[in-house]
Amino acid sequence: MTALRVTDSAFGQIRYTFTAQFIEAAAIFVRKAADIEANHSGTLSEPLRSEHRGFVSTAIMQCAAALETEAHEICAYGPASYQGSIGKAQRLLAPLADFIDDQDTLTRYRIIFHILQIPVLDSDREPFQSAQLVIRLRNEITHYKSRWGEEMSRSKLFRALEELRHKPPSFTQPNQNFFPHRCLGAECGVWAVRSTVAFLDEVYRALGVTSRFEPYRQRIMLPN
Repeated sequence: MTALRVTDSAFGQIRYTFTAQFIEAAAIFVRKAADIEANHSGTLSEPLRSEHRGFVSTAIMQCAAALETEAHEICAYGPASYQGSIGKAQRLLAPLADFIDDQDTLTRYRIIFHILQIPVLDSDREPFQSAQLVIRLRNEITHYKSRWGEEMSRSKLFRALEELRHKPPSFTQPNQNFFPHRCLGAECGVWAVRSTVAFLDEVYRALGVTSRFEPYRQRIMLPN
């Protein structure tokens, strides 16, 4: 989204926001991964396997980026800035934007809600739980350290992801390590996008503003 500000000097300044772009791009990458899975089974060439894994990994990273950039947008410009409104919330949050930006991703939203005296999202329920899992998965990808299968089986993150029972890519084998082979499939990407949108929609609802994604619903639709 692009915002326009006209100054007293009679020239305009443009400010671009990435939240919707990140989610729309993530949806595009997930659809591309789903197409590869639908059209290939059994042996897959290494270049195509890398392309598929790249699509899913990038979608997950873009989802996490959307969560992070939107927290800053809310603090720096106000919850309804994309609707052309600034208001009291921005005046309360802007002086603390740098401090909030130094916190972990979902803590930023909890602080925002606390400052605005809005009931904090329950961290033990959805959509908070899934959004938190998306962030943890992004961190695993971004800061990846290779491990043996036995080590990975002890990971709380991987156990939590396995419990989601996403369908693994059609070209993987049951004896392959869960991560990254059977984990990073199109269904995992679909879950990441939907979880991120659900969390941000809940944030917008709590803040009393229209969801930023309303104009994008058709463009971020994903296969079941």
